[in-house]
Amino acid sequence: MQFKSFNLKPEIINVLSDLGYVNLTKIQELVIPKALKGENIIAKSETGSGKTHAFIVPIINNIVSDNNLQAIIISPTKELAQQTYSFIVQIVEKLENITVKLFSSGEDTTKDSKSFYNGANIIVATPGRLSYLLNNVQIDLSNLKTIVLDEADMLIDRTFIDEIDKIFSIVDKNKIQIEVFSATISNNVNDFLRKYISPDYLLTVDDENKASKNVKHFFINTKHQDKFQLLLDFINLKNPYLLFVFGNSKTEAKKIYEFLSENKFKCGFISGELEKRERRSMLRRIKNDQYRIVVGTDLAARGIDVEDVSDVLNFNIPNNLEYYYHRAGRTGRIGKSGNCYSFYDNDNLNLPSKLINEGLEVEYLKFNNGELVKDIPLNKDIKKKKSNVNTDLEREIKKAKFKAMGKKVKPGYKKKVKQAIDKVKRKHRREVIKKDIRRQRVERYKNEAKNNI
Repeated sequence: MQFKSFNLKPEIINVLSDLGYVNLTKIQELVIPKALKGENIIAKSETGSGKTHAFIVPIINNIVSDNNLQAIIISPTKELAQQTYSFIVQIVEKLENITVKLFSSGEDTTKDSKSFYNGANIIVATPGRLSYLLNNVQIDLSNLKTIVLDEADMLIDRTFIDEIDKIFSIVDKNKIQIEVFSATISNNVNDFLRKYISPDYLLTVDDENKASKNVKHFFINTKHQDKFQLLLDFINLKNPYLLFVFGNSKTEAKKIYEFLSENKFKCGFISGELEKRERRSMLRRIKNDQYRIVVGTDLAARGIDVEDVSDVLNFNIPNNLEYYYHRAGRTGRIGKSGNCYSFYDNDNLNLPSKLINEGLEVEYLKFNNGELVKDIPLNKDIKKKKSNVNTDLEREIKKAKFKAMGKKVKPGYKKKVKQAIDKVKRKHRREVIKKDIRRQRVERYKNEAKNNI
């Protein structure tokens, strides 16, 4: 199905065609006819499925050429707001008499207030800045037709609830179209939306599986080896076209970036600590193919659209598993294929096990003499570990527990017992790692000896 299948203005169809937007994605097929009619929408679809154009095309099509504000799009971050704004500008700059403005945190409030007062047909904004402007600048909202909440679960996660409440308190909710777009619709989002829009408006594309069908998933067992060295091995083995490496924190991502830079890899870096100008410059350089490796935090996992990402690597699996899917969604976008790799080890099987239990289809790998080879599936590894109960550890725990409790039970004994047990477990874990390292060393020596014969 194509954009020309809908009752869009001919000039908009022509502009979309010139920009390379001809065929529709599934979410666009579902959303656009309803959005054109002004219906309320809750759209749930995987990252990279084309949600942004599903709402901006109907908005642009329905704009009446005057100076009145007719649509507000709310994005959770500066980067997402800038990206949406850029998509709109691409289209409207080739049309006549449609104005769009961007308002985001970090900009001069006086300058923004003046620009806001002068009006626009479409406004793209972060919630904090929009709330400030609506509370401090008088603007005519009587012609407002549509409010879009983009990446709604991220808006709620980032505690923008109060700002969004303020925004909806100023407008007439019964007279405007409310569109909600997100890769996931969590319970928090559902609870929040009940105040403004019926769940009957939910459109979902990927209800069965959060993961894109265009992305293959791989778990790589690091087996207590140096993960930074394994990262080098991975890059050299896979030679990715464009690789996104994710750290779970700014500190971890920075260490990865510095390590790769020290090893002569030219890398991009995206983090919340970058200034707005630096972030814009970095995104521009990434999109201009100046890097083959980009290191980032979860800021880069949500909605930042970089074409042709061939591979994603999670240096660690994120604690919030929703971010796993958002990270994986940086590749395999708009019909293209991609790969998502994740480092893990046997000391922490909780997160990878949860992903498996959610139905994620995974292939298992490990490093062996500098090569990536197939590994045993995670569920088999778990069964093997469960069947091989370490009686020595159990005995040590019992001893520590008995010693910590003493002959008389005293206040705070539970805390002391827990600390004693944790100490025994840490000691046991260190011993397991040492044994595994020794085993790997022996195997390496044996292989080297064979090769020298």
